[in-house]
Amino acid sequence: MKPLHISVEILSPILLPKYPIHLDALLYAAIKDNSDMNDDTILKVIDSVLDKQDGVYKSSAMRFLKTNHFPVTYSERSLATRTHWEDWEFSQHEKSKTIIVKGGGFRKRVTTFNAVNVHAVDFHAVGDPSRIEHLLNCLGFIGLNNNQGFGEIGSITIEEAEQDYSFIDEDGNLARCLPVEMVTQDIRSTCMQFVNSFKPPYQSSERIQTCMPNFRIKRIH
Repeated sequence: MKPLHISVEILSPILLPKYPIHLDALLYAAIKDNSDMNDDTILKVIDSVLDKQDGVYKSSAMRFLKTNHFPVTYSERSLATRTHWEDWEFSQHEKSKTIIVKGGGFRKRVTTFNAVNVHAVDFHAVGDPSRIEHLLNCLGFIGLNNNQGFGEIGSITIEEAEQDYSFIDEDGNLARCLPVEMVTQDIRSTCMQFVNSFKPPYQSSERIQTCMPNFRIKRIH
């Protein structure tokens, strides 16, 4: 397996989850969405795609790329839903007791999301480039609510990197979520610490004290 730099064109705004998006999570999602494999089997597949160190996949968190012509901006996206609760034919008193506004026909008329508009993102990893590209193409989208068209993946460029920047990037900053004991003291002082997962499936895997990378953004020419 080789150190890799992976650039991904993004064709629509990305809705971000609470924690940074990691490449290993995307590969996990690509397999999960396109197969009936259980988690143990999926992880065995990822083991053959990505290298590991101390149980952590050598794959960075997503980094936003910006240029003078393509800045990174933050926006609010509103999606129309269904019937407005004001259309309920009974009294205001009856509404407050019986109407459900978090789902169903009377869900809030407009659902609002905070989105990042970006031309491209990148990752670093140590792995098999052809299989990584294949899985990202199978995934098709990055981020939340991608069944509504957010975070569409365009072209993918994978190049061999001079060094492995999957844990610590070329500027010496934390590049992914790592267990605290794997992070040097000087880097710990520059990032936040949380009890969090550090490997897929991130929603259900073991949670320990980790260091979390800051919002990752880089200007390119």
